[in-house]
Amino acid sequence: MNRSIRIIAGRWKGRRLEVPEGARPTLGRAREALFSIVQKRVPGALVLDLYAGSGAIGLEAVSRGAARAVLVEKEASVLRRNLARLPPPRDQVEILAEDAEAAAQTLARTGRRFDLVFADPPYGLGSPAFHTRAGELAVSGGLVILQSESPGDTSPQLAAMSLVERRAYGRNVFLFYSHDPAARAARPATF
Repeated sequence: MNRSIRIIAGRWKGRRLEVPEGARPTLGRAREALFSIVQKRVPGALVLDLYAGSGAIGLEAVSRGAARAVLVEKEASVLRRNLARLPPPRDQVEILAEDAEAAAQTLARTGRRFDLVFADPPYGLGSPAFHTRAGELAVSGGLVILQSESPGDTSPQLAAMSLVERRAYGRNVFLFYSHDPAARAARPATF
């Protein structure tokens, strides 16, 4: 039996997304809380969703006005089906069927940068190699958001970034990192 979740708001509001077997999706309440925190950062943003699973985070961001989302998932067949079910336009969504850490390395090496980088690694909070690379993926003033299902997880150090907020919603814990240690997740940097 396939599980499904819904897009919460925006142009694709209410659309169902299939959840891949074995995935642990960010549930509606936690997703709603996350987007409430970053809502001012989403319109026009470039978003990277690593370990995308169903694509719920990246697709929610585009639904709410993000300019573009890159969704990275090694087994991307469910992700492709989810995107195909959404009404056009869908060209703001790019799917990379790669290992998330390898994709992060390639994106960083080729100079691609994002306003919001979201990562929900399947086991813990990711590897030390990812922690080194994560800061290279965010623009100045951008955020890297790590998700964990364990409130007791120690917040990892991300290269060149500071933990600026930690929020827990049931089993979902969000860690917000920025290049600016005085930044807050809820408001974009001013230039």
